Amino acid sequence: MGFFRKLFIPADTNPDDVRMTLGEHLEELRSRIIRALVGLAVGAVVAYGFIGHIQSILIWPVFIIYRRHGYEPVVHTFAPSEAFMMSLKVALIIGIILSAPYSLMQIWGFVAAGLYPRERRWVRSFAPVSIILFFAGALFLIVVVNPLLLDFLLTYQTELPDVSWMMPQRLIKSGVPPMMEVSPESQPAAGLRGQTPIPSYETDPPPDQMAQGVFWLNRTERQLRILWDDQIWASGHLAPVGVAPRNRVEPDLRLSEVIPFTLQLAAAFGIGFQVPVAVAFIAAIGLFSAADMAQYRRHVFFVMAIAAAVITPSPDPFSMMLLLIPMAGLFEAGLFTARRIERKRGDRESAAR
Repeated sequence: MGFFRKLFIPADTNPDDVRMTLGEHLEELRSRIIRALVGLAVGAVVAYGFIGHIQSILIWPVFIIYRRHGYEPVVHTFAPSEAFMMSLKVALIIGIILSAPYSLMQIWGFVAAGLYPRERRWVRSFAPVSIILFFAGALFLIVVVNPLLLDFLLTYQTELPDVSWMMPQRLIKSGVPPMMEVSPESQPAAGLRGQTPIPSYETDPPPDQMAQGVFWLNRTERQLRILWDDQIWASGHLAPVGVAPRNRVEPDLRLSEVIPFTLQLAAAFGIGFQVPVAVAFIAAIGLFSAADMAQYRRHVFFVMAIAAAVITPSPDPFSMMLLLIPMAGLFEAGLFTARRIERKRGDRESAAR
């Protein structure tokens, strides 16, 4: 069996007319696997060329949430090789996704010989829609759901109540530092009313308005910045003075935690968006009618809730509900498609009589 064997068997070919020995089947399988692996390697190399942009797309809600709440927009690595290994893993996963259509074509080219013309028509009808819905679900997660989910999870509890008045404070020293004494000579002789205020900008001033040694306030980053030796320097995040210290709960995320979390959720939403394909396929093969599935709608929703809880990587109910709601809507879309399939099948049967 040649390496560049024709990919698709014609639709009117009967599997009983195709005869292949065991050795020919194994050779065909080997050639298909090699082609799929070559496609995967090409997709991984292409993905690695844009790995910085891909990782930024997966992490961008975290940085926005950090900035809004006054945190430094940073994710950490706790091992010397963590960033490099995570780049390789992401490139491999994105490579699998990019090469998925080509790999599926290779799988289809191998199994098509064992399918009857009617079965091959079903695959040709449902497979493209299934692929499109998978990518639509992953894109829906990255653009819509992931920002809402991370905003809820990362800001759920940012402060803890002060219960020090209930505790025996005599056992520990006070956490309030002593007041610093300032000599009269170091204090200004006059107030600051006559001085020019520091300019304030939403981000940074335009380059033509920057001057060496001049401070400005970046309100977005909450930083005091200065241009020095043609380089912008920042003083860190500003905090209010005179406010009692708060018991804050600040997120400290790792690169190897945020990216797999997003990728697993994207895969979960891609799988969850297969509901209309499953419903239409069940109706097409006659396993259950659209009326039967609509009658047991509550049972179907219960099963989908369990499935959403299982395939989402986070154990919180919020992420499960964000997946269950579109799955319920897609189930109704699948019922609509199933009714159309049954109507067309009835029309063909009537015309055949």
